[in-house]
Amino acid sequence: MSQENDIKNTVDEIYTGLKRLGPNRKLALSVHKSKELIAELEEKAGKLAQQLAKNA
Repeated sequence: MSQENDIKNTVDEIYTGLKRLGPNRKLALSVHKSKELIAELEEKAGKLAQQLAKNA
């Protein structure tokens, strides 16, 4: 069950990050902040892929 909660949390974090990059965002991000966020999201997506592979 804990693994499932970790997966859900990771998905929520990725979704929140993508909303910050999307066209409906409230504030514009600097290029530096955008690159940091993209790197963070890539790391979280990799973590999610590993978690899903363990559950398969």
